[in-house]
Amino acid sequence: MNWNKNMAMGVMAAILLGSTAPIALAAEAAPAAGTVQEQPAKLAYTYTSKEYGFTIQCPQRPNVIPASLLYEGKKGEVLVFDNDGYNIKNAWVVLMDAFDAKKTPDFNKINEEEAKKYLNDLMNSNAYEGIMLVNLSATNKAVYAVTAKEIEVDTNGDGKFDAKATADTQMAVTFFRGAKGGCYSLQLIDNPVLRDSAIKLFQQGVASFQEK
Repeated sequence: MNWNKNMAMGVMAAILLGSTAPIALAAEAAPAAGTVQEQPAKLAYTYTSKEYGFTIQCPQRPNVIPASLLYEGKKGEVLVFDNDGYNIKNAWVVLMDAFDAKKTPDFNKINEEEAKKYLNDLMNSNAYEGIMLVNLSATNKAVYAVTAKEIEVDTNGDGKFDAKATADTQMAVTFFRGAKGGCYSLQLIDNPVLRDSAIKLFQQGVASFQEK
């Protein structure tokens, strides 16, 4: 686990958690030496989706593209804040109908033992380095995760992991139900390395999300 991932998990908890402690699955590591303290992140632009009606606070006015251009068959939008041609350097992905509500536990009603099992299953079935259940608001919980930098792969197709691959970048990911029952995932793209400033902005943006 690297410092950016540690910081991502810790800052999300600090920003979104109320009095309830996070239920988390992640290794522990110390902050990197000489880490520079940054100015508090600010969200200066209110974005309202004409297509889907959601509202979210953004650091600036985004360029918007359909999520299907990045993820085939997915419904939603990509809010692009920085890019170099077709290379997206910083963006938030907002996915609609991101999970099956009938097959996914209600994060607001799940008990601690059930939550730990659910998070553990997600860790084992996805390329996540850390995962936790956080308070999105006083009444709504969300799953927050960071994708792994190193991924185990099956190179010969025998169903067993026999090698490790290094991902080009990492992403911060959230899953939650909206106030009106929608199933959403918000994801941070920040290339080539997750920055603490980008993570803070993303986490504040997630907390500001409002369903149509």
